Amino acid sequence: DLGAYDQQGRRFDNFSSLSIQWESSRPLLASIELDQPMQLVSQDDGNGQKKLHGLQTVSVHEASGTTAISATATGYQQSHLSEARVKQPHDPLVPVSASIELILVEDVRVSPEEMTIYNHPGVQVELYITEGSGYFFLNTSTQDIIKVAYQDTRGVALVHPLLPGSSTVMVHDLCLAFPAPAKAIIHVSDIQELYVRVVDKVEIGKAVKAYVRVLDFYKKPFLAKYFTFMDLKLQAASQIITLVTLDEALDNYTATFLVHGVAIGQTSLSASVTDKSGQRVSSTPQQIEVFPPFRLIPRKVTLIIGAMMQITSEGGPQPQSNILFSINNESVAAVSSSGLVRGLMVGNGSVLGVVQAVDAETGKVIIVSQDLVEVEVLQLQAVRIRAPITRMRTGTQMPVFVTGITSNQSPFSFGNAVPGLTFHWSVTKRDVLDLRGRHHEVSIRLPPQYNFAMNVYGRVKGRTGLRVVVKALDPTAGQLHGLGKELSDEIQIQVFEKLRLLNPEIEAEQILMSPNSFIKLQTNRDGAAILSYRVLDGPEKAPIVHTDEKGFLVSGSGIGVSTLEVIAQEPFGTNQTILVAVKVSPVSYLRISMSPVLHTQHKEALTALPLGMTVTFIVHFHDSSGDIFHAHNSVLNFATNRDDFVQIGKGATNNTCIIRTVSVGLTLLHVWDVEHLGLSDFVPLPVLQAITPELSGAVVVGDILCLASVLTSLGGVSGTWSSSASHVLYVDPKTGVAIARDAGSVTVYYEIAGQLKTFKEIVVGTPQKIVARRLHSAQTSIQEATASKVTVSVGDRSSNLLGECSPAQREAIEALHPESLISCQLQFKQDVFDFPACDVFTVEPGFDAALGQYLCSVTMRRLTDKQLKHLNMKKTSLAVTASIPSSYTSVEKVGAEVPFSPGLYANQAEILLSNHYTSSEVKVFGAVESLENLEVKSGSPAVLAFVKEKSFGLPSFITYTVGVLDPTAGSQGPLSTALTFSSPATNQAITIPVTVAFVLDRRGPGPYGASLLSHFLDSYQVMFFTFFALLAGTAVTIIAYHTVCAPRELASPLALTPRASPQHSPHCPGAVVLSE
Repeated sequence: DLGAYDQQGRRFDNFSSLSIQWESSRPLLASIELDQPMQLVSQDDGNGQKKLHGLQTVSVHEASGTTAISATATGYQQSHLSEARVKQPHDPLVPVSASIELILVEDVRVSPEEMTIYNHPGVQVELYITEGSGYFFLNTSTQDIIKVAYQDTRGVALVHPLLPGSSTVMVHDLCLAFPAPAKAIIHVSDIQELYVRVVDKVEIGKAVKAYVRVLDFYKKPFLAKYFTFMDLKLQAASQIITLVTLDEALDNYTATFLVHGVAIGQTSLSASVTDKSGQRVSSTPQQIEVFPPFRLIPRKVTLIIGAMMQITSEGGPQPQSNILFSINNESVAAVSSSGLVRGLMVGNGSVLGVVQAVDAETGKVIIVSQDLVEVEVLQLQAVRIRAPITRMRTGTQMPVFVTGITSNQSPFSFGNAVPGLTFHWSVTKRDVLDLRGRHHEVSIRLPPQYNFAMNVYGRVKGRTGLRVVVKALDPTAGQLHGLGKELSDEIQIQVFEKLRLLNPEIEAEQILMSPNSFIKLQTNRDGAAILSYRVLDGPEKAPIVHTDEKGFLVSGSGIGVSTLEVIAQEPFGTNQTILVAVKVSPVSYLRISMSPVLHTQHKEALTALPLGMTVTFIVHFHDSSGDIFHAHNSVLNFATNRDDFVQIGKGATNNTCIIRTVSVGLTLLHVWDVEHLGLSDFVPLPVLQAITPELSGAVVVGDILCLASVLTSLGGVSGTWSSSASHVLYVDPKTGVAIARDAGSVTVYYEIAGQLKTFKEIVVGTPQKIVARRLHSAQTSIQEATASKVTVSVGDRSSNLLGECSPAQREAIEALHPESLISCQLQFKQDVFDFPACDVFTVEPGFDAALGQYLCSVTMRRLTDKQLKHLNMKKTSLAVTASIPSSYTSVEKVGAEVPFSPGLYANQAEILLSNHYTSSEVKVFGAVESLENLEVKSGSPAVLAFVKEKSFGLPSFITYTVGVLDPTAGSQGPLSTALTFSSPATNQAITIPVTVAFVLDRRGPGPYGASLLSHFLDSYQVMFFTFFALLAGTAVTIIAYHTVCAPRELASPLALTPRASPQHSPHCPGAVVLSE
């Protein structure tokens, strides 16, 4: 706003003639735009006079700072001079100027705009007020929540909490026109809860971080700077972990602690604080486990190409989380998710096993622990026979097994390679040593590919060579060095004779103990006599063993021989004394044996352990001569190269282990002494099905299995069969016949009580189709009272009988009636009759154990004349289908077309001839094959029949003329005979009675003059005679019919099936698909 004044300070009423120039000292902050000139406006100055004001618009460019705006009067405007007609020159106007300083600022701001403060007297927070003019007024929305004090020198508002709640601090700028004040929302809260976040697993000797937050009433975290007012602490429930506060900050809301595992176990962590009133508030305890170091076993895996070995672990968190395996060189070996490593090519790599856990708050996967295992894949350059001793006593045995040239190349490295190796053992002198398989004692004879380990038995004294040849089944696989075909090794073994006393000829025995072992002595007089034990060693000799009064014999660390005296004081006054040598010797080797003994039907040896069997392995310890220790102090470990085929567990004693076979495959068992690694042995554990048959394809509903097993009890008695789901697969307990009734998975068990229980898992599926096929035979069609058989195949196999069935099993199949699983349906192929097929035919299901197929037997009922006539007038065939229970609606049904021949039919039931009517015509209807060779026979030479017409169309018939050869026939009385029409091709026949009567003609002189009717009516004797003749003819017809048309056996190798049970009552289905 510009005004003009004179030298005395009086304001001009008008200065519009002046030329005013406007300028800004900092145009970037504020500028004078040319398109916005100064506006001259007259305004009341408050005393009733109007003065001229100059209003100039200044453009501000949104930048803070200070600038000067100046206005300078440089002279008069030329337009005003011209208008005033000023002609004489005047002195130039001395420039007059005025300026104003503009301070450009942002709107006032408060930070933070929202905050939560802890309700504690010692808490004070600062609000930072920036921008604005610097002249502010502060107030709050409530008066009792917070107290605010503004420090203008620092531009800070100090906030003190009073009570829990929320309040708004408002900052008003006194120098700026602002639509609303700047605001900051302040929440004052007490402590609501504490939250501890920590990984629930930590390895002993290592540390993890725990994070603690304190939450307010709004479930939002307090700032970490308030923790000093809260006396925040993190505590453990036990001393297995230590806690250290860290200065590092994850964020502004979290306290960080270091959790260090110092002892194995489980404990919990909880945080606590003290509120304004002095009460302690604690968090929910968080469980944490200190676990032993995670370690992969073995430390190094050595394999040949195609061999497999499983990496297992020890330590780690419990229950153990999933271990993620990976290998750094996938071309050398492959590792599965379960840690199974398979050699691919020669080279080296390492397998990484990682234990992961999920962070409860973030949901991220974190690594808890990890370990590495070296993997080496190599070729066998040579083999060695590992024999613990080379001198053994007669009657003792020793295990031997094949290794590579280094200690790492154990049977684990090559024993289960695919393609495999075969091991062929031999001795140079067979009478010195016996070679026996590792499972010889339980009647298992392993094939060569499993015989990397054997037992040798010393028979007689002598020296012999033991040789092994290792052959590659596929040399191109590169398992042997230089693509070799075989490797071999040979060692010499000395067998020496046992020392015996010949004079006197007595057996000298001893107790064999290892150092630092013990045994409890027992006698047959325990409890009956007073026993005392004493070691008889000289006073100068240190005792090798010690005993007490209870018979505990303990050996020391030394080796040698002592004498033990056992005295029994009998109650009747007699003393008995035993002197026995006690030898303390180191263990030279260990040997594994197995129980129980397996028995088979024909004493044949098995080739593998039966699936599902539980076996006990016993470890025997031998000295350098081969003798077995009576006491030892060895601590044994048992391990397998993979854990998916067998389950292994410790036995009742230290030297036993229990193994249960759970899946088919080869597992290798390793046994070793923890303190003496040289004491070890390897045993192959192949597992095969002990229940036959081997099912190559899927079993479907309707299949019948003849299950069998060669295993028997000691007395040769077979075991008992059972099924885990009889509604899916029913198994006859005695014979093992199984019938698949429904789809599903089932386990079949074969148990020999008190000895073993093996099993077989079977999956029963739904058949995709059911196909019916006509069983071709010499008879081409169904005839009355005969049966035609249709075979039924359920599923894709041609036979539904699986396995080799014994006579007892075939009898069981017949008794179980498997045909109850299917139902048979029939209908006419074309709908040409006004009655259904089931009115004329019956169909019944059956099962033929010889064919291994289901059957549908179709039989023609005894037909009425009406049905016989209708069936001969039109031609069609039968469609026979089969089905299983109605729940399988998607099963495709393929039917069989079965032709039928209804039989011969004549248009006259009887023929009456006389001397007046000497001939008659009869039509015989039937199938073309029946009519082509139709024969006719007359019961009397006086009556003849000859063909008049043949028609093999539809219907097919032959017309015969029947006549009397002798006109005088019947003159001595009515002549009753019959015509028989028969077809040799179909064995069908029909008999028509014929009656010939002689009738006198009373109206004429001759014997032929009167009509038959008049003579018949005029003579009641003839009428009665004719009546009885007709009765006799009818009887002859019935007898002949039953004789010719009686049911005959089908010319088929199949036996007739019995009548259907009520649930198989035939019915007439809809359209079907037919197969030849």
